[in-house]
Amino acid sequence: MSKILALISLWRHLVIIVAVALLLTMPLLINGCMNGHDFFFHVIFSHHFTEQFWNGDLYPRWMSKMNAGFGSPTFFFYAPLPYYITSFISLFFPIDNSSCDALVVSASLALIMSGVTAFFWLNKFTSTQFALIIAVIYMVLPYHFVVDIYIRFAFAELWSFVWMPLILYWSLKVSEGSTKSIIWLSVSISLLIFTHLPTFIIFMPVFVGHFLFVTDKGLRRVVFLKHLMAIMLAVGLSAIYWVPAMTTQDNVSMQSMFSGMFHYTNNFLLSGPIYGHSTTFWRYLTFITVLMSTLAYGAWLFSRMQTHLIIRRETNYWIVVVFLSLFMTLPFSQFIWDLLPALQKIQFPWRFNTILTIAAITVFALAVSQFDEIKFRMHGRNPLIIWFLLLSVLLSSELIYGVNAIFFNRVEEKEIMKSLMISRSPVEYRPYWVPEENFRYDNISKLGHETPQLQSDNTDVSWQIKGWQPRSIRLLINASVESKIIVHQFYYPGWAAILDDKTQLSVSPSNRGLLQLSVPAGKYEILLTLDTLIEERIGQIISTIVLLIYFLLGVKNYIYARFLHR
Repeated sequence: MSKILALISLWRHLVIIVAVALLLTMPLLINGCMNGHDFFFHVIFSHHFTEQFWNGDLYPRWMSKMNAGFGSPTFFFYAPLPYYITSFISLFFPIDNSSCDALVVSASLALIMSGVTAFFWLNKFTSTQFALIIAVIYMVLPYHFVVDIYIRFAFAELWSFVWMPLILYWSLKVSEGSTKSIIWLSVSISLLIFTHLPTFIIFMPVFVGHFLFVTDKGLRRVVFLKHLMAIMLAVGLSAIYWVPAMTTQDNVSMQSMFSGMFHYTNNFLLSGPIYGHSTTFWRYLTFITVLMSTLAYGAWLFSRMQTHLIIRRETNYWIVVVFLSLFMTLPFSQFIWDLLPALQKIQFPWRFNTILTIAAITVFALAVSQFDEIKFRMHGRNPLIIWFLLLSVLLSSELIYGVNAIFFNRVEEKEIMKSLMISRSPVEYRPYWVPEENFRYDNISKLGHETPQLQSDNTDVSWQIKGWQPRSIRLLINASVESKIIVHQFYYPGWAAILDDKTQLSVSPSNRGLLQLSVPAGKYEILLTLDTLIEERIGQIISTIVLLIYFLLGVKNYIYARFLHR
């Protein structure tokens, strides 16, 4: 009976989380197409990823219709998981609808799931009532809510807020001695890798530091080995994504992602932005970052009234993470950024607000983990009143600064459709062989309209397009003399052309970065394919091996539970 009551209580708490998240995202769900910083890019990504996925491309990497139909290698580099989720959500909407609806529902789902995973993580330290309250605070904190959803629409980073608490939850289960939890921990880590590499890069030191610092010295070696196994499995499972993403960056203009207004030195709080960003937005980021750190510090002071040494050690760890996160957003930390090239890849120092957010709510939960004892020892309520006033200021600032973004800043669906017609990718995904001038929005639109699907330097060449799929084009050619043919796709390593007699043809980039073939005289069929790169193949092999390991571990656990552990 007690288990049934506990289950009912759990579901009641989860329903409240869902209701609050739906309320918070209601303006988004009602108005649909919003005008966040990155919204257009995510609509484009989602639209083309979904289309190719449901046409049978199980892992769409080459977006054949992006960039005015010239194609884009976007998903050789961009993490795919949020777009798989959006692809399945799209099944519930009319096929001729724009991609806005599925995208905003996915964003709403991310907020719901972040509240759920935070609830389970926080409930490890505090009561279900406090875990519920703080999970709701987690959902509504400014960087998570108004900045990442309504102002920036940082879609992938938004989904990373789901996986961080989940990783910490399973990590704690592993540290408590649950061997089975190693698999779930590894899956959770791989979900973060498949979602947003910048968050993974800055979260991993926090995650590793946590299980090393809070574990008793006598158990630290065993706990470390279990976590190491989980990390290795996660890295292997996600290799299908990160191996080509990290090793083929020379094929695109990735450096533009880390230069100019996107360079980390231009994006510190207090000193930035030097150019290229809104100073008002910068001031708001600085305000919420400092105030959030102050609230975490206040909660830490409050927690000092507790006597439980394990709780105090845990709280001390997370308050250090809070202030390190604050430090990393400020120009005083530039020497660290200068020393670590991997850190520079995250572009914006203020991304550390993701870590600050999860660290702060953990401090909040730990501060009330022994609330009865605190009430007994507490003298006066003034500190609590001040803390809640500061929290009220932080949350109300979202309505003051974000009111336009939340309720009014929308775009017409016709603007979305116009953007989808060109679907230009971010400049960092411009193939290396495409001139920068041609990749400008107006120029690529003009080039797309002016360039036919096929063209030749010889008027005596005729052709018929037999099939045109992502990474596979079939042509019937009739040429009286040897000629050159230019195809309406950008050149990219891996493109290969084979005649019907298995003869390999020369493939090269044209002076405009388009796919160019040298074809012989005669009548024949050509199969033009973007073959699987060696880096893709390596990633696939590693991930397949890890999936096999998961299967064997699952079989082992089943046999043990079914036949041996009775």
